[in-house]
Amino acid sequence: MNAGFFKRAFSSVVDITIVFVVVYLTFLTFGRTVLRNQVPNFNEIYDAYQEILDAYNSDLSILSEEYNAAVALADGDDALEAAAQTDYQLALAILDTQNTIDIEPYNRTLSAYFLNTVYYFAIGFLILMTIYTIVLNGKTLGRKLMQIRLDGPVHSLTVFFHDIVFKYFFIILVFVVSMYAGLILLMLSVLTDVILMSFTKRKSTLRDIFLKINVVKAGYGY
Repeated sequence: MNAGFFKRAFSSVVDITIVFVVVYLTFLTFGRTVLRNQVPNFNEIYDAYQEILDAYNSDLSILSEEYNAAVALADGDDALEAAAQTDYQLALAILDTQNTIDIEPYNRTLSAYFLNTVYYFAIGFLILMTIYTIVLNGKTLGRKLMQIRLDGPVHSLTVFFHDIVFKYFFIILVFVVSMYAGLILLMLSVLTDVILMSFTKRKSTLRDIFLKINVVKAGYGY
């Protein structure tokens, strides 16, 4: 019998968590240092940037406290509350404009670092997930925990396309280009899987059908 959506979804969450934690640990161990070394005077630039952000957040907190105090003093007077709101919005616009000017010299340098960090996690995730999945021939810890397995022409190539290319690669590729487009593609992918596995007799996703693979309940001997 083919496994349902929730078993498959939970097994994927377990596997994603395992791989992501390992990638994150590699980032903390050496990846972050490598990326920062590519930026001349990174520590000085980042410290200055962080000081600007800390100052902005502090000013923003003070501004919010002043606004809340003004509203409290208004004591329900609509005109005074509207005036407090207008003053707050004006002060916030000035604060945001000044912050934009202050961080502008650091944006290009740090944006490159942050973008490389995104690339590091995206590529690292794909590489490690590929190794993890192929070495185990699709018998991942998540699937073992949920007692499900791949059934059909299961070998390295089909596992790679089923578990990596059609499942993660295109979503991550789009996500790197545009976070919002990536989230939309992810939601569409999940929605399609839910519909196919909930309202069709075979309970198979498009990648299952294309590769002629079933994800079945394995039983306790798995």
